[in-house]
Amino acid sequence: MKTPNCLLEPNIHNSPAKPASVVPRAIPKKRLPNRRLLILSALMLIPILIGCTRNIGDQSDGWNPTVSSGGVVYIGTKDGEVKAFKDDGSGNLQPTWTFPAGAQDDLHGVYNTPLVVDGLVYVSGIDGFVYALDIETGNLTGEGWKRPDNPFIKPDPLVAGLAYDPTHDIILAPSEDGFLYAYTAKNGNQFWNPFRTGAAIWSTPAVQDGVAYFGSLDHNLYAVNLDDGEEVWHQETDGVIAGKPLVFDGKVIAGSFDKTIYAYSADDGTLQWAIEGENWFWAGAITDENTIFAANMDGNIYAIDRNGNLLWKHNVGSAIVSTPVLVPNGLVVAAKDGNLLLLDTRAGDLGLQRVLFNQKIGDAEIKAPLFAVGDSVYVGSQDKTVRRIEFSSGQRNVWCVDTMSGRCNP
Repeated sequence: MKTPNCLLEPNIHNSPAKPASVVPRAIPKKRLPNRRLLILSALMLIPILIGCTRNIGDQSDGWNPTVSSGGVVYIGTKDGEVKAFKDDGSGNLQPTWTFPAGAQDDLHGVYNTPLVVDGLVYVSGIDGFVYALDIETGNLTGEGWKRPDNPFIKPDPLVAGLAYDPTHDIILAPSEDGFLYAYTAKNGNQFWNPFRTGAAIWSTPAVQDGVAYFGSLDHNLYAVNLDDGEEVWHQETDGVIAGKPLVFDGKVIAGSFDKTIYAYSADDGTLQWAIEGENWFWAGAITDENTIFAANMDGNIYAIDRNGNLLWKHNVGSAIVSTPVLVPNGLVVAAKDGNLLLLDTRAGDLGLQRVLFNQKIGDAEIKAPLFAVGDSVYVGSQDKTVRRIEFSSGQRNVWCVDTMSGRCNP
């Protein structure tokens, strides 16, 4: 019987690997006795994940995440490459560069959105390396770098996205080995000793006021001081925290696989409120600075006010893995089954009138985080395609590119 594809196919170890010359930090109060049992139980919680394989590096090729900056689109492809295209808005993309070029080893794939900061494109590869690529050439030469740089180390996969802290000018890289790494953005030097959790980290950190907030498969939400990499606080939930936390209104808002979304004080981690869903909160929550929007694997978007009151929820018909985005006309949500919806964010019971637009994206699943600039939303899907769709007066498909073969039908 053929093993079905799953959302993630984690690389399993009995305990996190400890890199050489690393000072252990902040072991959570409650350590899991066996990491294999944790991940197997998480993967088998709902039917769409039953039978998943368990090795990211060998059997998974990522989610085709996309970022747009300065008129250029950067894609971490399912073929283990990073591709750059010039985009003038006319619908005609011009290839600029591909990394790696030629027959070099590839990244095995990418799960989360690349970062573009000060002339470099930062990418976390399933091969376990952080790449800082020259924005003009896509090369590692010049100011580019790759970490770790020890040829004798085969690092664990990087599932979480990278985060940038402008105060310290560092790149934060969470790893499957259970450590949070900090590299100086310009040269890749280690900024402080890696911070250790009790299990793999799939959660992209949120950075605010010199503190990084992120979750771990050890069920904990962490706050880490970026001056020195020391723990500020941690709070334990009853499930994996895989999504990127949201820092809003003095709170850190994080969803858990225990079917609950929590709000903790950003200062000391005290619980402020919690709302239960019917399945995992996998994707990170977002906000329009007034309302919090949290996607759940039960297919619902939960709209919550800053005090933890549920304003409304709307079911999109399929589980939601992809982090939604806001555009001027509403909330754009990608269901896992490939439906892309624009939702009215107003409070109240709008029923079916909440759906302003709805489009099926081919026959492919959507798992990559959405990315938005103005009215445009960039959608990477599992069939190796990326689309730019505008939500202004109506819905317009600007372009579609197949990262393997070229153009495709929008």
